[in-house]
Amino acid sequence: MDLEIVDNKKSRVDRLEASPSRVIHIRNMPADATENEIALFAIPFGLLKNMVLSKRNNQALIEMHVLEESVQLVAHYLKYPVTLHGKHLIFQFSTHSHLELISENDAIVNAIKNANRVVQQDLPGAQTGVPNTVLHVVIDNIMGQQINHVILYKIFHRFGIILRVLIFLRNNQYRCLLEFQDHIQAFVAMLLLNGQNIYTGCCSLQVEFWKARGPLEVRRENDKCRDYTVSPLTEAELNSLQALPSGVTASTNNSTINTIPQPTIGQNISLGNPTTAFTAIPQASASGINDLAIQLTLLAQQSGLALTPAAAAATASFMALTAQSGNPAINQAPATILNAAALQSPRTALTTVQNPTQLLPNIINQSIPNMGQTATSTVLIVSNLNEEKVYPDALFTLFGVYGDVTRVKIMFNKKSTALVQFSDPQQALTALYYLNGQPLYGRPLKISVSRFNIVQLPKEDTDVGLTKDYTNSPLHRFRKPNSKNFSNIYAPNHVLHLSNIPSDITEEEVRMIFETKGYHVTDFKFLLKDKKMALIQLENVDMAIQAMIDLHNCQLTENSHLRISFSKTAI
Repeated sequence: MDLEIVDNKKSRVDRLEASPSRVIHIRNMPADATENEIALFAIPFGLLKNMVLSKRNNQALIEMHVLEESVQLVAHYLKYPVTLHGKHLIFQFSTHSHLELISENDAIVNAIKNANRVVQQDLPGAQTGVPNTVLHVVIDNIMGQQINHVILYKIFHRFGIILRVLIFLRNNQYRCLLEFQDHIQAFVAMLLLNGQNIYTGCCSLQVEFWKARGPLEVRRENDKCRDYTVSPLTEAELNSLQALPSGVTASTNNSTINTIPQPTIGQNISLGNPTTAFTAIPQASASGINDLAIQLTLLAQQSGLALTPAAAAATASFMALTAQSGNPAINQAPATILNAAALQSPRTALTTVQNPTQLLPNIINQSIPNMGQTATSTVLIVSNLNEEKVYPDALFTLFGVYGDVTRVKIMFNKKSTALVQFSDPQQALTALYYLNGQPLYGRPLKISVSRFNIVQLPKEDTDVGLTKDYTNSPLHRFRKPNSKNFSNIYAPNHVLHLSNIPSDITEEEVRMIFETKGYHVTDFKFLLKDKKMALIQLENVDMAIQAMIDLHNCQLTENSHLRISFSKTAI
């Protein structure tokens, strides 16, 4: 069956008022849309019967089992439009009453099965007669960013009318109860926002229906709680919405539909860094933003520039966006944008660059000395060390937060310099990204990538304890392929995350462990009821790094050792 619209008939069909039909025509579909993504839009309304995609014409036809469900679908997306990969989808009734073609395309068959499997779970409880309109949202990895009811309103209100919002802290995570006017609005929001990020690389959303139904009770209104039926947004709050993210960036995580990937919801939907007010990063680039930021840090370092992680992330986000924008390229060396990012704030830096369109595809290929070699090296050169205090185990512990360190060598003739070898190049770049410029024993670390790919071990008769091999160390954090440590890598800060604490260890005992080593504890907090994890705050970043080096894996009891990493949140 041919789709009823082709480009030369588009204007005629735009004027066509079709009668309600079980078949829905979707226009303006992105060329890279998948069958699963199209099927996803039907899930909140009912079972999907059939589907036809014409990627060449950017259109699709979907058939619902029940006419009333297709009427609901068209009415909802007419009132609350959605976008897929940056393109606004248009839903209208088809002139066909049903789809005669039975697809033999496995992708379509599987997409329909996957979608209907979710429908049959009845997640909002519509079959009970009292459907749920309340979503439970967990906001993870906030990295110190501001979370309030206005931000969540901005993100969720595009999917329906929000009645009430309650934000609270539990287990050191921001959580939110968000009540919609009806369960369809809540279901669409859950499907399209679950697993995505408010800002690039942080504030990820886990969205599900709340176990209890509404209405929510807002006892006291503040920046975290609001009953919009009683207190609508003020004019100042409405104006502030313009400066906030209107949605989220695409993510691969999806706890609700493991087989259906999340679409990119909108074009102006994300901030690479909350201070920069950027538009969304296209889906193809979002997964590589962190890698690009690491490469930018390396490139800046080789160019003699100091680029902070925040500036690197902001610059990477902007470059990824403009590289896919289709604007005419202007010949411009990466040094231009790096100079701007290093010397100015991220916002100012990025507005300084007129057209960085060429930078993303050329970033690795520019004629910079040793770039081809260093991009694959597993060895870092660490200089400006405090030679009176540094030792191989200290560097192993610190750099081991960001990868599995296999060898450390402190130079015999220049003990302020060391070589650190990782198990793979990406881990080396990650360590460079997070540790370059961080303080250690009173001196900022200066890190670069070595042109060599291996640290040579000394002959036995010349070993003076400056070189150590850690290949078989049991303290490697990333030995298991699916280790949670891969998703819990954070920059050094003055708050440390403690884990593996025995239940009979008290706060006073933990504090005493740090105090007896000379580290003044300014704050402390257990995270769980069983007290196996805690946050501990020290005077500054340097002290926190030193404390982690001294106390990571220290023995607490006969069968337990303390695990320490850098915290993602403050106390």
